[in-house]
Amino acid sequence: MNYSNEMQSIVAKYAELLFTISDIALLICVDKDILRDDIADNSTNISKLYHSSKLVTIAKLRRQEIEQAELGSNTAIELVSKYIIDQNLDE
Repeated sequence: MNYSNEMQSIVAKYAELLFTISDIALLICVDKDILRDDIADNSTNISKLYHSSKLVTIAKLRRQEIEQAELGSNTAIELVSKYIIDQNLDE
């Protein structure tokens, strides 16, 4: 499907806010299954936009968790340790 610049902006904005695909589809007046299929296809621009926007927030949250781990938060240390393991497994 072709997504207008306005639709792409909405997808980026709400993916960054961690809205569901169903909610984003409602905001851009597209069938949720069509949007979901387009996002599942990693070769589409909308998929790249959705995932990169979502990663912006994930990165912000991880930064906060790392800072909390550095301050001694046991929960944050556990989360950061898991991220390190996941990263190492993916290398």
